[in-house]
Amino acid sequence: MKKITLYLFAAVMLTSCNNEVPVSNEITEADSIQIESNNIEAISYPEDSKFNDLAQYIAGKEGAETSYLKEMEADQSWKSFQSSLDVLWKKTNAKLPTIKEWSAQELADINTDGGTLFYPFSGADFLHADLFFPHHDNIAMIALEPIGTFPDMERMKKDTTHDIYLSRLKKSMHAILGLSFFRTIAMADDFKSELDGTFHVLMHFMARTDHTVMFQEKVAILPNGELTTDMSNLADSTYIGNRYYFKKNGQEKVRTLTYFAVNMQNSPYVSRGGLVAKGLNTRTDLVAYFKGLNIKSTYLKSASYLMHRPTFSIIRNLILDESEHVLQDDSGIPVQYFDESKWDLTFYGNYSSPISLFAERHQEDLKEIYQKKEKTVKPLPFGIGYQYRNGTSNLMRASKK
Repeated sequence: MKKITLYLFAAVMLTSCNNEVPVSNEITEADSIQIESNNIEAISYPEDSKFNDLAQYIAGKEGAETSYLKEMEADQSWKSFQSSLDVLWKKTNAKLPTIKEWSAQELADINTDGGTLFYPFSGADFLHADLFFPHHDNIAMIALEPIGTFPDMERMKKDTTHDIYLSRLKKSMHAILGLSFFRTIAMADDFKSELDGTFHVLMHFMARTDHTVMFQEKVAILPNGELTTDMSNLADSTYIGNRYYFKKNGQEKVRTLTYFAVNMQNSPYVSRGGLVAKGLNTRTDLVAYFKGLNIKSTYLKSASYLMHRPTFSIIRNLILDESEHVLQDDSGIPVQYFDESKWDLTFYGNYSSPISLFAERHQEDLKEIYQKKEKTVKPLPFGIGYQYRNGTSNLMRASKK
């Protein structure tokens, strides 16, 4: 396993934001903090090229000559997959510069000094997290979709499931690229296969957005909310997630993304498949983890209007209490919960009503705000969320006074 050394500021942000317990079966003593000749403390991050080899392959991008999957790139099935992905991404790539420019202008003060981005109800949407918050050091994503595992591509090639895997991965990308959101029920069907969770989509997005995936490891939430990589002696009820180390190509700054599949409702959740997950009113470990993130920004998009319900009051209140900034569309936290004596609110785009599926979640007070502040509502030059067509979308930025 190779290691890469970065300087103190990265080490401080990683340990303070992730509240990490220094226990690991993956990282050796060589990873410990070192004192270099110039007296600058450094931290070493784990790195294994197989993760980036896979990310490049499932993103339809040719890998390095040393990639363990290099020979498989010559197969017609992969070349066809690559071509279809390029077509799928063409429209998305065309609007990315507009979103990046908007983010650089409207979120410039937020995207300084690192920090942690909290993205609940995220699905595997690394794309928009990175577009809006490219300089946050850590991303904490939470959703219902399973975490997924590293696939054995060589074995799948032999047992003929390889092409099915690539086909399902391509299918799962249609919603987030075409609609800008994940459809939870559809994704649940997609993930009942070798494509067994968000791992594959997250890796795809990282490679497609010009990042190198350095490493991925399992992490568990301890009863006090801290994280550990020691998978021994854990209770059956322990939440286990994936943590990724990645960096923008051409840059040295290492960032992390941690994903957990959990229920964020106050009470237990019963899925269509029979899964029963306890709620936040009893999962004190999960609540402690959220509070220990030291959240700088929270992003909410296509969140099914869940925090409009009293049954999601714990996560709603936690976001309002712990976040310095919130960026959301109308499917996030109702505007009535933002006390304007505590928050500075900026509105973008247009709002008249939700899509018909969520018609009962209409906010008349939000509509009145858009009407009364018509001259001060800022334009939103791209479509996003359920109202994904340009000119129909809305965003609200809330920053604590």
